[in-house]
Amino acid sequence: MRQIVAAEAGSCGVQLYFHEGETFRLEQEVFEPFVLLSAEAEVPQNCTVKMLAGNGFFCRQAFFSSFEEYSKLLPELKKAPGVMVLRDNLQQALSMKSLRLFGDMDFTALRRMQFCIRGDDNGIENIEISDTSGFTAVYSGGEKEVIQSFIDRINGFDPDVLESFNGCRHDLPLLVKRAKKLKIVLSCGRDGGTFTMRQSRYAAGEKQYSYQRFSLAGRHVVDILHPVQLYDAAHRDLEELDLPSLQEYFQIEGSFVPQIIGRLSEILLPAYFYRTRELPLGFQECILRGSGSALDALLTAEYLCKGYSIPLPETPRPYAGALSNMEVAGVFHNVRHCDVRSLYPSLLLMFDTAPVRDEAGVFLSLLAKLRTFRLAAKDRARTLPDGVEKSQQEALQSSFKILINSFYGYLGFSQGAFNDFALAEKITAAGRELLGKLVKTLQEKGAVVIEMDTDGIYFQMPENSGEELETALNDILPPGIQLEFDAEYPAMFSYKAKNYALLTGDGAIKLTGAALKSRALEGFQRKFIRQLVSARLHDDPESGREAYENWRSAISNRETALEELAKSEVLSDSPENYRKKLASGSTRRSAPYELALASNKEYRAGDKVKFYVTGTKAKLPVVGNAKLLDDADPGNRDENIAYYLAKLDALYETFA
Repeated sequence: MRQIVAAEAGSCGVQLYFHEGETFRLEQEVFEPFVLLSAEAEVPQNCTVKMLAGNGFFCRQAFFSSFEEYSKLLPELKKAPGVMVLRDNLQQALSMKSLRLFGDMDFTALRRMQFCIRGDDNGIENIEISDTSGFTAVYSGGEKEVIQSFIDRINGFDPDVLESFNGCRHDLPLLVKRAKKLKIVLSCGRDGGTFTMRQSRYAAGEKQYSYQRFSLAGRHVVDILHPVQLYDAAHRDLEELDLPSLQEYFQIEGSFVPQIIGRLSEILLPAYFYRTRELPLGFQECILRGSGSALDALLTAEYLCKGYSIPLPETPRPYAGALSNMEVAGVFHNVRHCDVRSLYPSLLLMFDTAPVRDEAGVFLSLLAKLRTFRLAAKDRARTLPDGVEKSQQEALQSSFKILINSFYGYLGFSQGAFNDFALAEKITAAGRELLGKLVKTLQEKGAVVIEMDTDGIYFQMPENSGEELETALNDILPPGIQLEFDAEYPAMFSYKAKNYALLTGDGAIKLTGAALKSRALEGFQRKFIRQLVSARLHDDPESGREAYENWRSAISNRETALEELAKSEVLSDSPENYRKKLASGSTRRSAPYELALASNKEYRAGDKVKFYVTGTKAKLPVVGNAKLLDDADPGNRDENIAYYLAKLDALYETFA
């Protein structure tokens, strides 16, 4: 299998990069860009047309003889009726050539470099770097020499991946700006070229992020903040997304920022690396594309390689969702969690039913293959001792799990060429029915069902029950569906649906849900909630009362750090756009935007605004009664004591 470490597609064809000793080898192949056409669509000039099999709407593939001709016509083609454009050139090339990045490489085989640039618009003070050879450096001194040393190290070490934290917003824009000012060519690409940039967006859960995307020929430019945001959207465990908080959460030791970034990458990137091995996409694209879009790229590639036409997506329609609700509230002891392994993908395979427009029979065969690979990797990981190989197998099975689970969600993906809302509804209903049977059996056996999510159940074990209960539950399951009892907890606090706390066997407390740990809460609120929840889990109301009195005293006497009282909000829009929307009446006044507009600092979309509330009344509008944390005078405290005490009282009444 070809171990391609990077690839580019464009006017020079397809450029494939391979490791060769401590540098790289370049291979070049022909690239014929293409568009897909309906039966009625007009064929672009100077194209070779291939007829595609099947009844899909896009039944012809038009190849261009030159990339220049394709690029010239692209703006018109995007708007033309009956034309489908795969806008990612690399996706086109990898799809048609059945190529994938990284081959059978392990993540540890990548050459990776981490960097942190310190400075501002007036100049770069220093650049800190580390890499997978163990090399570290801090380049300081004259700004020109600092930047040139950074360029030289990139070209000398020849990394496949450049990693930073918040680099797309701070480090790289600053580097490009200062290099331009100093007339330094940032020749960091494997072709000797410099960075290219474009505005882009991606989604992490329900949040949309705008960012400046940086690319470098032959290398992958990764801002590790992006997988952090994706991790947060999936797990909702992170209280803050800054490096010190992440270092504490992931238990990363050390103080040298590039090495912290490198350790974060080792934790978060392997799943995306192994995903890239399966998909016709670049590494950065695999990180930032949603699972539905990524699977659509894979299915489209399989179809085109088989010479099959591509259908139009079905029109979206509503259907009943998966079973997910809270049964009871309060504190429960001796709690177990059972999980139906890959419930919905397993139901798809059990029913042996593919999407209605999957004429080539690709959907289920891919799902079955990936499921087999995942189980094999999981079994290998289980038998291996702790170490690098075990970590690799765990990352591999985790990557396959994400891909496998996306098959079910893809059925209801509005932009998926092979979506099938009727099948999604059928599989969802079967999942609800199966989970309903499990709940009924648990209750009949004396268990207290506390909370259900998409494919798992939290419940309080009945007394004197163990293997008998597990046997009764497994007897309900159809062939091919497996139940895992994957966790035990001494106590659980259930507040409301999808908001609960778990006490682990080693005494740690895991909070789930925005009501318990949202970053929209002030710091003191998050800490106080954790103290109250801990008191509930340990049946210790006195410690909750003590925490309440301590906070009340500290706030009343202005002894609480203002940082704890401040709220952090990320600007989803630029202050200037906010001003325009406000003038047109399309938005309401907002404290963080008003503060940003009034500040001497230049704020942009994506920047964080930290502010606290001033005044004397417990109930008052925050707009007009807020101050930037940076503008606070430690010697003349002016936070609104009544406002913060009212918040404290409300929390105590809710959770004590």
